[in-house]
Amino acid sequence: MSRLFTRPVPWLLGGLAMATLAALPDTSCAQGVTAPETAASRAPAPVPTTKVLAIGSFTAKATPADWQKVLPDKVRATVLLYLDGKIDQWFVKQDQSGVVFLMNVTDAGEARALLEKLPFGPAGLMEFQLIPLGPISPLRMLLNNPAK
Repeated sequence: MSRLFTRPVPWLLGGLAMATLAALPDTSCAQGVTAPETAASRAPAPVPTTKVLAIGSFTAKATPADWQKVLPDKVRATVLLYLDGKIDQWFVKQDQSGVVFLMNVTDAGEARALLEKLPFGPAGLMEFQLIPLGPISPLRMLLNNPAK
């Protein structure tokens, strides 16, 4: 199976955001007045969380013998989260050191609560890094300045 992209998707999204910003007209000198740049004027608009990326890694305590005992229960519980619509996509890390879930939740706290209930959590075998995700907000600028 051929791979469409050889670089991770965050690189693509970052490039898309930068290209969007570069394509916008410079309005800083409109009518001869230049507003002073402040930290607030550089701050990006808030981005709503629409998904949470959960990256799970085995803990130092997790030996293959330990996690293999719990694995059938973990798979069943994960399938239930998928069927409940809480997990949109699931993957195993290439080095098999853990899992990655794209979750259909809008709050990292909700994601953490769901993941801590999976059998690897109470057994202390896996920890999750949670990354809230949202729409690429610089794309809104394209709507304010349609191409002519």
